[in-house]
Amino acid sequence: MLTPFAAAALALLQPAPQPQLVVRTPPKPETSGSDSCLRMELARVIPVIPITIGGRELKVGLDTGAPGGPHLPLALIEALGAEKVGEARMSDPSLQNPVPVGLYRIDDLAVGNVHVDNWIATGRPDERPSAIGVDGIIGLDAFDGFVVTIDYPSGRLVLTRGRLPEPDGQTSFRYEGPIPRVPLTIDGRTVEAHVDTGNARYALMVPQAAAQALPGYAEAFPVGLARTVNNTFSLKAAPVGDAHVGTLDLHAGTVAFPSAGQNGNLGSLLLRDMVVKIDPANKIVRLERSARAEDGCAA
Repeated sequence: MLTPFAAAALALLQPAPQPQLVVRTPPKPETSGSDSCLRMELARVIPVIPITIGGRELKVGLDTGAPGGPHLPLALIEALGAEKVGEARMSDPSLQNPVPVGLYRIDDLAVGNVHVDNWIATGRPDERPSAIGVDGIIGLDAFDGFVVTIDYPSGRLVLTRGRLPEPDGQTSFRYEGPIPRVPLTIDGRTVEAHVDTGNARYALMVPQAAAQALPGYAEAFPVGLARTVNNTFSLKAAPVGDAHVGTLDLHAGTVAFPSAGQNGNLGSLLLRDMVVKIDPANKIVRLERSARAEDGCAA
């Protein structure tokens, strides 16, 4: 995932779970509009989509691991003339060393035919989004009432009014909290794992305790540093045999650890051959493999 730079989560360059607001929760955004299909590019396997704010065209990373409002560099927020409405602090799930962040009201944001007002953005003087050619990050918080389909093979994002069917526990699952989660089973051990399109660093991650229970833990090897918005830690990887979510085989040969919280993490390096469907209002996520559509924006 990318290194987070704002109050909810930004995982554009490193793998740890996203930061979260720890002072107060902004109000829900006001969302209206109709079904939409947008072309989707990948930047270091992070989904990138076009949006507009006040008619200004932007490219943003779509990060399902980033709760809260848009996460924008301060320079862009100032250029947009966004009103500052408060301050908060952000942290990775460790809640150690939280850092301050400004909160700004964003109106007239459009994702295709979907329009969002009164969305509270976070802003910091941070230039990391430009490293992958995006203007900022958005998550799922404005899309209650829509099914969000992130179709990696076809290069498209589809927003459809409605809801997903009840989960079957095989390819679709109910989750709690703002970040979609699925039961990840590795060599017979199961841990809840975030479905994190903003994680470009490592395909699979698990907490330290889960890694220590794996048969391949003794063969772990270092793979570099992981950085969150407020912490840096050493990352290792261990070989794995079987890895699956429900009936979906993941074909992963290694798993990295530790994740920064109590959950595992499925990143875009693993998701890029899948279609990910999320129903934020009803807390349902579905993972499936599908052939590339002939028209990248055919519904």
